[in-house]
Amino acid sequence: MKIKANKIPLLILVSILIITIFLPFIKPIFNETMNRDFVEMVKRQALSANIKIVQLSYDTGYNNSSISVSAGASGAIFRKEGNRYFALTALHVISELEDVDKTQTVIMGYDDLDIQIENMGSGVANHYMQFPEIKVEFTSEKYDLAIISFESDKDYTVLTVTESKPKFWDKVASMSNPFGERNIVTAGRLGSSKVWHYEDEIGTFNYTIIKHSAVTSQGSSGSALLNEDLEIVGITLGGNENFFRQFVSGMAIPSDQIQAFLKEWK
Repeated sequence: MKIKANKIPLLILVSILIITIFLPFIKPIFNETMNRDFVEMVKRQALSANIKIVQLSYDTGYNNSSISVSAGASGAIFRKEGNRYFALTALHVISELEDVDKTQTVIMGYDDLDIQIENMGSGVANHYMQFPEIKVEFTSEKYDLAIISFESDKDYTVLTVTESKPKFWDKVASMSNPFGERNIVTAGRLGSSKVWHYEDEIGTFNYTIIKHSAVTSQGSSGSALLNEDLEIVGITLGGNENFFRQFVSGMAIPSDQIQAFLKEWK
């Protein structure tokens, strides 16, 4: 059966549309299948370094009080001194927190219960007030990175920032807290040997980044991207979506930039 020449462009267009719509659904399934052992290793050996950053906003009115719990963001523990843990996250995560008297920012460990209910009363406030408050140790707009700390007697994993520069096609895993979810681990690969640059919203800073195919979404900002040695190879800044709001690629500050940032902190 021959296809008329005038129908070929239409078939090509339909094929492109089908691929555009369904490839983002297929890619995560493929990555999960091909990297199942890697994902399980991250869950067993590294996931307890994953933290959630939550802000509580208090509203006290006439005979009524309520608390609003933010959707939260992510971070990763990389250092411990006594009972104080230090974690990396993205600066824009910290910058987005409201700096007003009626707020409180706390750190939740990977195993802490998250009620996930907004605008509730003092019961919710009491629940979240048990978690340690955040202390901002060091920030840099140049890297969009921040170091935060918190005190805890719990035993959490402490990750290492790799000394090796990430390479094209390296296998990586993301562990984060996407909105409405906790401790999600996905895997993929670094997607290009090209050096990518990303500008902040007002064009003041230009960041060198790496792109990858480990699925991330809102709430993943500040989370760790790990290599197969379970070292931090990147800190997530955000991601790219297609026209249908489907994940295309993740963006992260690479380890060489993180190391430079840590040297400035010292």
